[in-house]
Amino acid sequence: MSEKQSFGTLFGIAILGTITLIVTNGMTISGITVFDETILETFGWTKSELKFRGLINLVASSLIVPFVGAIIDKWGVKRMIVLGLLLISGLLFSYSLIQSVWHVYAIHLGFAFAVSGAGTMAIIIMVSQRVKTKRGTAIGIALAGTSLGGMIVPQIGRPLLENFGWRTAFQYEAIIPLIIIVIIFIFLKPITYKKKVTSDVIEKDEETGLTELTVQNAIKTPVFWAICFTGIFCFYSILGVIDNLFLYLSELGFSAKDATNAFSIFFFIMLVAKLSSGVITDYINEHKLFKIQLALMVFGVVLLAMHSKALIWPALICIGIGWGGLYTLLNYIIITTFGVKSAGKIGGLISFFEGVGSGLGMWLTALIADKSGSYSTSFWFMVGLLCIAFIISFFIKPIPANTNVSEPS
Repeated sequence: MSEKQSFGTLFGIAILGTITLIVTNGMTISGITVFDETILETFGWTKSELKFRGLINLVASSLIVPFVGAIIDKWGVKRMIVLGLLLISGLLFSYSLIQSVWHVYAIHLGFAFAVSGAGTMAIIIMVSQRVKTKRGTAIGIALAGTSLGGMIVPQIGRPLLENFGWRTAFQYEAIIPLIIIVIIFIFLKPITYKKKVTSDVIEKDEETGLTELTVQNAIKTPVFWAICFTGIFCFYSILGVIDNLFLYLSELGFSAKDATNAFSIFFFIMLVAKLSSGVITDYINEHKLFKIQLALMVFGVVLLAMHSKALIWPALICIGIGWGGLYTLLNYIIITTFGVKSAGKIGGLISFFEGVGSGLGMWLTALIADKSGSYSTSFWFMVGLLCIAFIISFFIKPIPANTNVSEPS
């Protein structure tokens, strides 16, 4: 295969991942927050009542995703992505029909199934299976979709909201996942692995060039649990920030337009960080870079917790750069540590912890703000969690090949 063909494969697969994540993440999490203020005014719910949807969505997803991961390993990632996008389309349309908060909860329970099948884990597996060289770059490009979703979808949702009202806006947005399904059908070719990993000895696979572990072997390693608990605290913090940012900016006196623009710029910063960190991992040690990014995120949340309008942009820049890099690095480290042959099962278990943290972050951040009267207390709590995550990150290390995980260390 020529160098030109290799680049075309890398870029094409990565862009498919980017487009898919724009929809799955942008339209089910970040994009919906544009409608929060209007929905609260319509129904008179508290912030925590509305944000409880995030806890349902992500905790349910955490329970589902290990099983979905096993299905992906067996039946292939393409089918799950298509099913997930189809479900997202139907649920977005259903959002236009809600009459009570329980309707919202039911829809977000459905989003849990959809995002489990067509979200980050599925895209990382899709890219890792098909890209053999510059894998870090490809994953970084694909995961940029999560940030692009936060940039693009709110800018689509806000004009639709202003011109047609929030119910009709959701109906128009429901068309977008159907378009992506057509693109996936045309351009994504299925791939299967015939070779299975069964040994207790960790070895490198000749086809992927990665150390390959079964899920049974992975959970015996300290690095697996370090990744899980770091994921809980990091995902709690970033989803707590993202899902409450519009309301926090309103609390500080930002107009709806300024809050929307700030939200999109915040996601652009994360986009740049995701792309750059993915490229950098092809040249320097990802574990060192991970700690730097995490420290930067801690500093950003400290600035956010100071409840000052003047510190919003320094805070969002630090958090955006820190989290953007962390998100790519965390997923890249999972693949380089455990391999792709059982990535669905292993990634599903890790996603369980990340999802629990995400859901709790979205809900508890709002609940603490309701009880204390300000988001500042919520963000100081995040600072403590991120400091714990920083300590745990020192236990995230490569696993040497030819290690026998059946023997105690």
